[in-house]
Amino acid sequence: MATRSLYLYEVVDVVGQGQYDYMAPLGQDPGLRMPEMFGLQGSFYVCAAGGGRWPQVINVWDVGSLGWRGWARNVDRMNLKRRKAFYGDWWDEAAKWRSGGFDRLCAGVPGSPTTDEIRERGIRGSLFVNEILSVRPGTPLEFLQAVVEERVPLMEAYGHRATGLYEVTSNQHEVVMLWATDIPSHVRLRQDRDTTRGLCDEGEVDERIVAWERRSAEYVTGGDTHIMTPLPRTVYGPEDWEDASLDDWLERVEQNGGGA
Repeated sequence: MATRSLYLYEVVDVVGQGQYDYMAPLGQDPGLRMPEMFGLQGSFYVCAAGGGRWPQVINVWDVGSLGWRGWARNVDRMNLKRRKAFYGDWWDEAAKWRSGGFDRLCAGVPGSPTTDEIRERGIRGSLFVNEILSVRPGTPLEFLQAVVEERVPLMEAYGHRATGLYEVTSNQHEVVMLWATDIPSHVRLRQDRDTTRGLCDEGEVDERIVAWERRSAEYVTGGDTHIMTPLPRTVYGPEDWEDASLDDWLERVEQNGGGA
């Protein structure tokens, strides 16, 4: 069998409004120039309007093609003795914009695309849905199999493509799921969900959404969902920041009848 795809999923607490100052130099991480070291798959700023703590940045690092052997190499280079040799002043500069964080070592399941597959399929998004869910202990793999078989086709019908379906390897009850999409697609999903539930009449009835919620409830015991905007020039981020002024944005809102 092939080696397992491993990812370091970082939640970074950012100092003040330093999210862009912290994210921009990530492409100069010295590890990116070294064979089989962490590769930056994506970096995101968590949108406060979507719920959750702010300011926060989410980073996803691909451990590499060697699986657990590659993870061992990365752990060795990041110990206290070797950190200076690998990182020099880079780590100290990054520390100016972060106050701490929380890491999860994640592993992909069958049906979760690898970094190369994301790139080859041209999966990109201007908005990402970030789900960190708790499930019944011992059931993450079973739940994620159901996601691949039942939820992925539904989400794709709504313009959401999976970029990560991960088991958290450091416990027996968490999963991480990442979806690339855009604002109109995500709004349509939310509208149809609420319309199907009888909570509004903005969308259309789609019983598949409710059916998945019932199926998910067999496993999920808690967790959070956030929306995030991606750093440009990452594997699935835009080519660059959108160049827009306040006047441009207000004009677009007016043209769309009050929607961005």
